[in-house]
Amino acid sequence: MMKLSLRAGVLVASVALVAGCATSAMSTKDAISARQELMKQQGAAMRSIQDKLKAGQVQAVAADAKTLAETAKRIPAMFPAGSLDPLTSRAKPEIWQKWPEFEGYAKSLESKAATLGATAQGGNAQATQAAVADLGKTTCGACHQAFRGPEIKK
Repeated sequence: MMKLSLRAGVLVASVALVAGCATSAMSTKDAISARQELMKQQGAAMRSIQDKLKAGQVQAVAADAKTLAETAKRIPAMFPAGSLDPLTSRAKPEIWQKWPEFEGYAKSLESKAATLGATAQGGNAQATQAAVADLGKTTCGACHQAFRGPEIKK
């Protein structure tokens, strides 16, 4: 049993190391593209949440909340150090200067999205709407305020 646990631990550490190397080797262009796609997924989930709440489909919000929680886990990996290009990305250099704060927003989004999902499953529309408002203001909005630059003029 001990050997199995040790092997599992080595396997997990190896996978994490390979994933970390793959992320750090990601080109700036690929990182920007990947994170923009991730943010589009999150935006779509937030729009779907709002639409479902307007339609009175409170419990259906849980699926979109799960999407937000899952994508939140991937946010830090989408921002390898130095992946800046002001012509294609609104990411500010402050992301890497204040990395713990940036990473904290991603962790908060994951946690609050999980809470939102549980609240939505309970069917209470008022509590769900309050959880959505809190999530939008304290995670998405706060992170964008601190770490996202203005629209890129094309």
